[in-house]
Amino acid sequence: MTLFFDEPLIESLLDARDQQKTIVETKYAFNTILKDDFPELNRLENIHPSIKEFYNEIADGFQLNWKKDENSFGFIQLAEMKHLLAGANGNGIYFNEDLPQDTDIRFFHPLDLPTPETYVGFIIKPDTIYQSVYYLHGDNELSNLDLDFHGYTEMAYEARVFNYWQLVLLEYMNGKNSEITETFKTEMPQIFPDWTWENFIEKFESLRLSNK
Repeated sequence: MTLFFDEPLIESLLDARDQQKTIVETKYAFNTILKDDFPELNRLENIHPSIKEFYNEIADGFQLNWKKDENSFGFIQLAEMKHLLAGANGNGIYFNEDLPQDTDIRFFHPLDLPTPETYVGFIIKPDTIYQSVYYLHGDNELSNLDLDFHGYTEMAYEARVFNYWQLVLLEYMNGKNSEITETFKTEMPQIFPDWTWENFIEKFESLRLSNK
């Protein structure tokens, strides 16, 4: 069985809580494994290898959160497959119905719900599935994270699912450096002593689809 991100992530957070004493709490929950057969999942597997194994062998949905204080915390919520496949409309993601019929957001399927106002998901069209996952934020803005399912979950571990880590990657790719990125770069090594920005970026570059 593949070693997925969840095990090292949980181990790292338990160490931070119990040994390093750098966070005050962490909680996690696994749903039962996926028992139904979804043809769309087979389509996803062709583009995003290992997603089927995760849902069939690990969990049909996974949630984890941790907290240092009010400003430093992390969260991941991988959707159940039935919700993922329900798409934007099926998950209450609203968009302008006057948009062209082939607009990407019409085909957005949420994988992760990291904050109340952001999503990460797939673009699944009738004739194609995009290789990368996309970050949905702001006013229905979709941004390419340059990562497939495997890469996204690997980077979730590298970021310890720190709040807005996806935006940190986008700012890095766009040459920006907001307070969100500065907070991430400052807080992460304080919470996780073996973490470095350089290693984080090196791992990201090794997983980027555009580098393959």
